[in-house]
This record gives sequence, C-alpha cells and structure tokens, in this order.
Amino acid sequence: MLEDPSPAEREILGSIPYQENKVVLHTDASVLPERRSLWSSWNYLVPRDETGRAVLTYDMNILQTITCNEEFCVTLNRLEPVARDKVIGSYVYHHPVYTREAPRVQKRHREISGTNRTHYCGAYWGYGFHEDGVNSALAACEFFEKRL
Repeated sequence: MLEDPSPAEREILGSIPYQENKVVLHTDASVLPERRSLWSSWNYLVPRDETGRAVLTYDMNILQTITCNEEFCVTLNRLEPVARDKVIGSYVYHHPVYTREAPRVQKRHREISGTNRTHYCGAYWGYGFHEDGVNSALAACEFFEKRL
C-alpha cells in the first residue's frame, strides 16, 4: 500500500504474516456449547481434524450485552454446521498471525511509526485484540499532541 516504503518499513511490516479467515454472522445457537451455562463471549472449538485456523464462535449477545430473543453469533472458520436460514451475512477477513518472531518485530514499532509521514496502528502491535489497535492509535495521537 505504501508507494515508497523504507527498508525498515518493508522488513518490519513484511514480518507480520496474515491469514484468511472465513466468518459468518448468524442466529444459529446450535453451534454454541450444548449446556447454556457454558456459553461465553468466546467459544473456542478444538476440531478433530487440524485446520491450521482458529475455530470459534463469538456470542455477541454476551460480548455486547444485547438483550433480545435471538442469539447473535459470529463464527470463524467453521461454516458448515451453521443453518443456512439463520445466516445474516458471510465475510472474509485477513488477520495477523502471531509467530515467534512477533514480539521482536513489535518492539521495532517506533522505528517506523511516525517517520515518512506514516503512523502504524493495529491490533498486531499487541496481542491481537481490538484494544491493542486502540492503544496503537492512541500512541499515534500523542505525535499530534492529542490525548483522551
């Protein structure tokens, strides 16, 4: 995306691999654990066959405190068991993959962010959570002397 990346930008950003994740937004609660008392914001599944991808269902009602008669779910990389008539939308996202190299590369964030008129914000500068993306955005705001 950069027209003129520096060697450091090319090296550091190139060290953060991404993988495709197929996602479906739906109302099929049958993909959640059988016992409702086990439902959580993040419901991780360890598939019998290794897929190389995280397989989980976010229970959006719990995660975003949605109160309604339907259970809204977002399932990653396990589309088959979701009833087609309960699908609201299907999407493809590309998420960073955390490797053993990641902590070393993350430490070099300041080496490229704020130079060459570019600031880098994203969850990949932390543990991959949205909050990590916000933290890196707040760090970029500091450059402009803006704070919450």
